Amino acid sequence: MMYLAIEIGPNGGMRTHPHTAEYRTVEIGEFNTKADAVRNACHQLNCRQIFRGVIRCLTGQGGYVVLNTQDYAQV
Repeated sequence: MMYLAIEIGPNGGMRTHPHTAEYRTVEIGEFNTKADAVRNACHQLNCRQIFRGVIRCLTGQGGYVVLNTQDYAQV
């Protein structure tokens, strides 16, 4: 299954592009489990998981939430 990471700000809200109002996303890749996707996202984005797919940047504030494409469509 394909996984994406949506950028979240320091206040916990999902960040959007200023011109399109779409969520800022990073494609993580295709993985068999969410745990594998979160580990890979942490490596790619220099983050650490803090709770069930929510990862926090090691430098600065904010982070990402890792979702599969089905969950992303519901958001």
